[in-house]
Amino acid sequence: MDSGAVRQLPVLPRHFALDERGVGLRATWHAEHGFVNLSLWSDDHCVQTFHLTPAEAGRLVGFLAGVLAGAVPEPAPPRRPALAPVPEVPETGRLGALRRDVAELLDTAARRLRS
Repeated sequence: MDSGAVRQLPVLPRHFALDERGVGLRATWHAEHGFVNLSLWSDDHCVQTFHLTPAEAGRLVGFLAGVLAGAVPEPAPPRRPALAPVPEVPETGRLGALRRDVAELLDTAARRLRS
């Protein structure tokens, strides 16, 4: 074996988060070993590790998704714009009758939208 050979390390999927105290949490997926490694970091030193099986990691993700979904308030329903009242129409002639019919249809539609 050539001791001067350069060996390429595999690129592992990782996620790193830093909290307000400066403590880091790194999650690394080790497919070849069958676990997710969670590690806590202080400055540039790993101070603790924990291995999660894929099934345990899935349950953790499900738990986090559930509590986060419950923590977000439901958005308020959109407000419908108020419909302007239909002006009174004179009751003479065919045009007046047509205007009354249209006004009644609009009033009916507005009532249904409000209910």
